[in-house]
Amino acid sequence: MENGDDRMNRWINEKRLIASFCDLVAIDSLSYRERDMADELLRRLKRLGFEVWEDDAGPKIGGSAGNIIAKLKGIVDKEALLFTAHMDTVQPGTAKTPLLSGKRIHTDGTTVLGGDDAAGIACILEMAASLREHKLDHGDIYVIFTVAEEMGLQGAKNLNPAVMEKVKANYGFVLDDAGKAGGVVAAAPAHVKRHITIRGKSAHAGVEPEKGIDAVRIMAEAVYHMQLGRLDEETTANLGMIKGGEAGNTVCGQLEILGEVRSRNPEKLTKQLKAMQRGFEEAARNWGGAVEFEDELLYGAIDLRRHPDLQKLLEKAAEKIGLPMDYHSSGGGSDANILNSLGFPCVTLSSAFYAMHTVQEYVDIEEMIRLTEFMLSITQSVEAVEKAGVRNLTTE
Repeated sequence: MENGDDRMNRWINEKRLIASFCDLVAIDSLSYRERDMADELLRRLKRLGFEVWEDDAGPKIGGSAGNIIAKLKGIVDKEALLFTAHMDTVQPGTAKTPLLSGKRIHTDGTTVLGGDDAAGIACILEMAASLREHKLDHGDIYVIFTVAEEMGLQGAKNLNPAVMEKVKANYGFVLDDAGKAGGVVAAAPAHVKRHITIRGKSAHAGVEPEKGIDAVRIMAEAVYHMQLGRLDEETTANLGMIKGGEAGNTVCGQLEILGEVRSRNPEKLTKQLKAMQRGFEEAARNWGGAVEFEDELLYGAIDLRRHPDLQKLLEKAAEKIGLPMDYHSSGGGSDANILNSLGFPCVTLSSAFYAMHTVQEYVDIEEMIRLTEFMLSITQSVEAVEKAGVRNLTTE
């Protein structure tokens, strides 16, 4: 695009972006209590020309609002894009007052700011407003604002399948990572939660300990030989909660252990899960006990290398506006993990907030503008449908 950087910048209304962000931050929107935020966003999206739906995730998770799914119909035949952010904030997050100091917005230090993730929401709204105001060509644009992201991605996990059938996006962008515009979470791990039950046999510890089977001994032997913590740059394993026993004078007859394994590599994930299971089973056999496992895949992994077309789009859009790219990995999950599992090639973008989840949180206005430029550039960089052909949205 000729002189693309300057044009993108001129398309963005900085005052409107700042005002929108401050208005959103002032709305209390704690996890499971996003109703006021959802109502405001429904109004704003409708004013911008979106068709909107609210799903039933709220009742499912005990919240006051569902996820918002919206579609802005394209005016040309280009590949469809999905932009998402989450509506909820962490504590202390009520009665937030945004304060402007130079090119930063922060609070008085008694609450979080909520830039995580109001910065993402405000930039999405400004992108849509700029597209509409300047009559820019774009394909179908979908927006999802999720609830209860801070509570273990509960909103994304409960996206209504019937509503999600309306979303026909080729690529997705989750605005929910700290740092400068141009940051991209290119890899994030799959996460398996594991519940382990060790069954021994209770006995009086002073009178007849020989008749007992000590679940603690079984656990101790298993853990002694087990690799935990950071196994390599892609894989971690942890046993974080242990519960059991009846009394100090009783041989422990049962232990409940809650742990996890994370890895960006599916083979390593499976290998570690099997190794941990084998260790507990061998220890249980040695002491005459038994062990049971219950695993839950909380979300799958992200690997941008599996989606070269998405990476090419990111780099093309960044080059148009002279934005340096910063690819990095994450040890945690985001809504992008869930959306990838649903079949949408998706990455998380850095969204101009810093010191998240603390009362020192702030956003950088210049970086919010750059992020909005980046999203606009993405909308102008996607392929025409007739050139791109029909894409298979299932994960590779």
